[in-house]
Amino acid sequence: MPGDVAKALGRISTGLYIVTAAQDNARSAMVASWVSQASFEPLGLTISVAKDRAIESMMQVNDKFVLNCLGEKDFEPIMKHFLKRFAAGADRFQGVEYFPAPGNKCPVLKDAIAYMECQVVSRMETPDHWITYAHVMGGEVINSDQKTAVHRRKVGNYY
Repeated sequence: MPGDVAKALGRISTGLYIVTAAQDNARSAMVASWVSQASFEPLGLTISVAKDRAIESMMQVNDKFVLNCLGEKDFEPIMKHFLKRFAAGADRFQGVEYFPAPGNKCPVLKDAIAYMECQVVSRMETPDHWITYAHVMGGEVINSDQKTAVHRRKVGNYY
């Protein structure tokens, strides 16, 4: 990709989120910034999930997850925690405060300013990511005093 194109693409700003999922006794999470509302009726959103992410196996059609919105004032500690590489089988939630979502029981982070309970409806494959479309089944604003953290990149060919 030519440098100017990569820089132009990097001007697309996005929010910062933590996607959490739980199935049986397994839990997973990832930092997400490629998130967008995709429909009004029913309420829906899309999340781009890299094919090599551990959570990808828990983001199949009919699977459930929570989208946790990070606040602009204090997002760095929780974001850095979930950006770490974890060994296979490691508990990604060790040291993180959370509670189960009322509907789908996936982790809601206590550091989140809002959360949405979602169910995957469809997926579209790209060369290196899955675009996951999900219906929003529930949610809540936890801290209405904060805005969602914004992610600005310098180039569009790297996170």
